[in-house]
Amino acid sequence: MENQFNTNIYQNRCSTNSNFKIKKGFLWGAASAAYQVEGCVNEEGRGKSIWDYYLNEKQLGGLGVTGDVSINFYDRNQYLEDIQLLKKVKINCYRFSISWPRIIPDGLGPVNMKAVEHYRRFIADLKAAGISSLVTLYHWDMPLALANKGGWENRDSIDWFNYYAQIIFTHFSDLIQDFVLINEPSVEVAQNILAKRYLAGNFDNTALPVIATSETMEVSLKSYNHILLAAAKAKESFRAGGYKGRLGMALPLSPILTDTNASAADKADAKIADGVLNRWFLDAIYKGQYPEDILSLVKSMNIDIGVQAEDAKTIQNAQFEFLGINFYAPNYVRHGKGPGYNPETFIPVGQDAAFNGPVRPDQLTALLDRIRTEYGNPTVLITENGAGFPGEDQLINGKVEDTKRSNYIQLHIEAMILSMQRGSNIDGYMVWSSHDNLEWFSGYKSRFGMIYVDWQTQKRTIKQSAYLYSNIIKEKR
Repeated sequence: MENQFNTNIYQNRCSTNSNFKIKKGFLWGAASAAYQVEGCVNEEGRGKSIWDYYLNEKQLGGLGVTGDVSINFYDRNQYLEDIQLLKKVKINCYRFSISWPRIIPDGLGPVNMKAVEHYRRFIADLKAAGISSLVTLYHWDMPLALANKGGWENRDSIDWFNYYAQIIFTHFSDLIQDFVLINEPSVEVAQNILAKRYLAGNFDNTALPVIATSETMEVSLKSYNHILLAAAKAKESFRAGGYKGRLGMALPLSPILTDTNASAADKADAKIADGVLNRWFLDAIYKGQYPEDILSLVKSMNIDIGVQAEDAKTIQNAQFEFLGINFYAPNYVRHGKGPGYNPETFIPVGQDAAFNGPVRPDQLTALLDRIRTEYGNPTVLITENGAGFPGEDQLINGKVEDTKRSNYIQLHIEAMILSMQRGSNIDGYMVWSSHDNLEWFSGYKSRFGMIYVDWQTQKRTIKQSAYLYSNIIKEKR
């Protein structure tokens, strides 16, 4: 792959952890999600998703911000060109999601075979380029008909998702070995909470409410429980169908930090924040129980989260073959105004930060070490890791020198390898994202890709970060 940039940029960049050999078959990849890249929203029988409602009908991302075109990735002529770019980056795996409303337009009815044929052809086209597929069944594009029935807040969603999952297993298990069942439950729920605020006319709070507060605890924990049970039921259907492969979920895990002069209230809120963001999922999956401190808090708040006696055991019994981890940044937490549990997130003065939080690669090592020591060292796939920085992604003289993103990727791979050297069982690493794309309510203002996309012309330009990543993959294979 020709290096378009000054070679000094790469001096000593790939020499760290040089004595540690990555195991054969390690997945070096990049990731995307259907609604964020595909466009072609009215083609080949696709039904509407909740995001068509949010962005097209209600314009919650701003005037004219929709997924109607995005990067036109559903178009085969376009994606074939993109696959050749991915091949140049030397990845051996591509993580993408299948659109539920393309496969089943109303969420529960007949299968749209045109969509099935499209995704099967896409998988075959990736394979022809030497790239395997890591398929995500669900990356937030809830069919609108089901969203109108309550979405994940409705316990019936467990069966809705299982029906969809069985359709995917029937039509794709001969091609795919690894499936991510559901992506980032807590972030999706936070997006829906934010949407409800916007729809009510409250645009003051632009921070994504990922950490459940007293205000959002009921809807969050109820939805999380249903999502975990949906994944568990789909896993049981996979097992009962005699299919072969590995299944897991992709969780947005994030260490919770406090400032150096944290008060007792700060630390108490941080512990609960860790419980709702991290331990709620990990304890259910690996210990068969929900955290006692969170259940006690819920009881004291007199709210009904709909958890039944055997729910956590059912989730543990699914025995997912891997844990997908989406890591971007830790969350700094302090106590907000008022009594009781009332966390607020902040970024300490002087802390380097991306669009998606503080840049702390050491916290990826800490997270992976925690998974190894507290949860039995399961097989881990880092299903997303990446960053975007204000003002960095500028196309100048045919180049995009995204040095901050390059540094971010390099340092987080080093952090991952450090935990692998300590014994963590990690099978893959995926950069988010392969391309610049639609960033939900942020629209097209923030870029996260290793491939630059001109929104008007759809022209692609490989960024500096992709060249760096290619060099790392070449050195570590």
